[in-house]
Amino acid sequence: MMGEETPSRNVVYQFFFRISQLYQLQLDRLTPHTRVRWGLAIVLVLLFLLRVFTKQGWYIVTYALGIYHLNLFIAFLTPKIDPALDLDDDQGPELPTHAKEEFRPFIRRLPEFKFWYAVAKSTVIGIICTFFDVFNVPVFWPILVMYFITLFCITMKRQIKVNHLILSTPQTLLGGQ
Repeated sequence: MMGEETPSRNVVYQFFFRISQLYQLQLDRLTPHTRVRWGLAIVLVLLFLLRVFTKQGWYIVTYALGIYHLNLFIAFLTPKIDPALDLDDDQGPELPTHAKEEFRPFIRRLPEFKFWYAVAKSTVIGIICTFFDVFNVPVFWPILVMYFITLFCITMKRQIKVNHLILSTPQTLLGGQ
């Protein structure tokens, strides 16, 4: 019949569903332990770097991973709603006017848990990529290092300027002294 599932497909579905439940359970158990999570992420990054240094290759993978981690870090530092862009010409930022409104001065665009999860997952993918020679593209790695440092400095300078504007007083944002 058309609507019936074969028993083997049902077993395969149940197997992967159970694996996803166990995976989610482990993530839920790790959620409140911020230091442990970041410790694991640092260990993963160090394992990745150790593999790259011992094998002397995969610099493009390292560069791509560094750029991705930099973008995650910038999203982590950036507010979800930019108050500098939400200001009207005649008004500054406002406090809540109703008892049910909550004043939240800074909500991150990328929450800490999602930041950690993306760093850990991307680093595991980077480690897996180092096992395949197709990703070991020969490049002159000092140029990649210099380009990454330049990109990092320019990006962080811009981010610091934006955060300074956000954290400034409302009079400064409105053009006052």
